[in-house]
Amino acid sequence: MPILPLLLLIGLLTSGVAEAVQSNPCAVAREIETKAIALLDSKPDDALKAFENAHTICPVDVVIGYNRGLALHQVGKKQQAMEIWNKLHEEFPDHVKTIANLAWTRFELGDDHKAHLLASEGFSKQPGNLALAHTKLFALFRRGNYLEAYDWIIRMISQEKEEPGTGLKSDRVDHWREMAAGFVSETLWRQFRQGERMDALRQTINLLVKEYPGEAVFVRTKDQLLLAYTDPEAETPFPRPLPHEVWAKTGDVDDQTAILDNRINAQPQLAAWQKRADAYAVVVGVSHYKRIRARHFADRDATNFHRLLTRRGIFLDDADHVKLRINNAVDHQTLRQDLEWLIKQGQTNPNATLLFYFSGLGFPTGQDALLLPANAQPESLDSDRTISMAWLQSALSRLPNKDVVVLLDVCFNNTPECIIRPGQPATPAPRELFLRGKPMAVAADKRGAAIHGPGQQGAFTWHLLKAMLGEADGFPIGKKDGWVDLAEAFAQIKVGLTQHNPPADPIFSAPTQMRLTRTGGEQ
Repeated sequence: MPILPLLLLIGLLTSGVAEAVQSNPCAVAREIETKAIALLDSKPDDALKAFENAHTICPVDVVIGYNRGLALHQVGKKQQAMEIWNKLHEEFPDHVKTIANLAWTRFELGDDHKAHLLASEGFSKQPGNLALAHTKLFALFRRGNYLEAYDWIIRMISQEKEEPGTGLKSDRVDHWREMAAGFVSETLWRQFRQGERMDALRQTINLLVKEYPGEAVFVRTKDQLLLAYTDPEAETPFPRPLPHEVWAKTGDVDDQTAILDNRINAQPQLAAWQKRADAYAVVVGVSHYKRIRARHFADRDATNFHRLLTRRGIFLDDADHVKLRINNAVDHQTLRQDLEWLIKQGQTNPNATLLFYFSGLGFPTGQDALLLPANAQPESLDSDRTISMAWLQSALSRLPNKDVVVLLDVCFNNTPECIIRPGQPATPAPRELFLRGKPMAVAADKRGAAIHGPGQQGAFTWHLLKAMLGEADGFPIGKKDGWVDLAEAFAQIKVGLTQHNPPADPIFSAPTQMRLTRTGGEQ
């Protein structure tokens, strides 16, 4: 039979075609469906009418009915798609693709209870189906049933090991397990922060560790909770929003666009000829202090910044050009030596590009501002065991180099986020300290250095990385040239932090057109 004319697709049947429909209706319906699929992108209204015709002609073909629902879903008519799949599910209860799409659409429309039941039903018919597992788990997450979700994942992982093909196994499953364990841990920390009795919390976490002995998150939570109970200055996790509070009640909540790691990792290496042999950097991130409660995500800040600088920036990825120091590797002697190394590169090469980045804690003294290494002692914060910004400014200012910059995801004031010694507020560092000498950026002036929770990074660094990934090229009104320089990046960061909730107030000294990263294609 030849391909049916377009006229049929909009619902008008010739007498000859009507005869064909009567003799072999489903064959005709499938041809209509084929045309409808081809039309969906360019003429969605005509395509939907064709899908309807095909389903009317052959209501007993589950694939035609399923595809009609899929077309409606694709053009945003989710309620109608759900109604069709509901009816199809009643007539063909074992068609797993219908169950999977119906369950997810229920989730998208906010019916977590029904989505969970449908996904569980489908998974019993087709064990190992990741789409159904995804819907089941996310419905449980949005309902706040974190331990139930975690327990189910663990059982499915174990079942897959015992009987391959009956449980779950993939990188996505490992990610879901980590998510669920993290949510369970956060509920315990919330109880701790709200004053829950420690004996009750200890009993709960002991049961978790006993029931799930292989889960490192629970073991770590137990140790950290006990330490936080005995030592008020002990490091505690950054409070995390939970899905039942912040996930949209409708729609696809599995949005990872705020997490920049994958985007940065996917960046191709800049061509070797676009690198510079005379570019040097020291990149530092401290999230774990031995005696001080730290800011969170600083190690990720530094790691992501280093990765982007050496992938798409002008810096060569080796220890002779870029020194990356994270957490325990950042003692005061090592940090001082690294900075002296950086200064020496400028002294020996007046054309060298120099960059210092630090994410961590700072301490104001009224006349100076100190950067704290991981081994800083709260009772003896002085320039002998820290890094003095006055010293660094003075040393850098004497260099003849044009391209020198200091980037600090730090705050030096008395806001709660910045105070190092509770009950002993220090005099804020003078703003002028950061405005003289070589170009400098500091995450906060009179406010705290904000955390961008969704992106799991310091807000200053998160906006900096977004700028470096290409958003700041030509910002705000310049011409795009395929590169992001610091003047463009600073302008973008300032806008982003001003719009932050609550708004942040970064300090930017003299702008510089020092290039950071290439965003365009290779040349």
